Amino acid sequence: MTELSSVAPNADPLSHDAMLALRRVVMVASLAIALGFAMEALTLAGRLAAGSHPATTLILIELAQGVTWAFFVCAGLSLGTAIAKVRASLGGLIAAISAPLAMAIAKGSQKVMVTALDAATKPATLSLTTLGVLRAIEYGLLGWILASLASKERPRPLHFALAGTAIGAVFGGGITVLTIETAAVNGVALELPRAITTGLNEIVFPIGCALVVYIALQVGRHMKMISGEVR
Repeated sequence: MTELSSVAPNADPLSHDAMLALRRVVMVASLAIALGFAMEALTLAGRLAAGSHPATTLILIELAQGVTWAFFVCAGLSLGTAIAKVRASLGGLIAAISAPLAMAIAKGSQKVMVTALDAATKPATLSLTTLGVLRAIEYGLLGWILASLASKERPRPLHFALAGTAIGAVFGGGITVLTIETAAVNGVALELPRAITTGLNEIVFPIGCALVVYIALQVGRHMKMISGEVR
């Protein structure tokens, strides 16, 4: 009996590590979904402030797209950060791959909602190819920076937030300006509410996603410390 009780705590370390990994995945998923809802609330507030009152169907369609996008992008960034602490370039590569995939999946969810609600959406100003390439570069660079920060002994939330701010300002601001200019070239004046929505999504979202990665990283570290003490 004594031998059995002494071996039991260390009997299956693999399953214990798997549980820790699963908890981290659940944490990232929950935070990413919450970020998607928060971004939709922020963009809706921006539209209302600009005098626009979007239909409920449009809000639901954009919510589905936003939550799907947030989930897959933040999951890709978190995964890249978790497994690429030694080689930050690997984290950037994973994020660069996940961003276009997330965009494609988000567009797919948007089409499903459009069909389900029998609604119509405005055509995208930028082509999916152009947007996909820009976001691959954007989130690939962000993933590389976050993986580099995660490799430090004591990463700080301010550094993660600043990384998201810098990426959002450069790439998000660039995508916003490019969207407005492309619309003008095509002879379409981009409405103020839509311009505000685009700017908020492109500039603010990378900051939120960077903080999601930081929180998941810290939770993972604390769980490992607790499990080490228990063992």
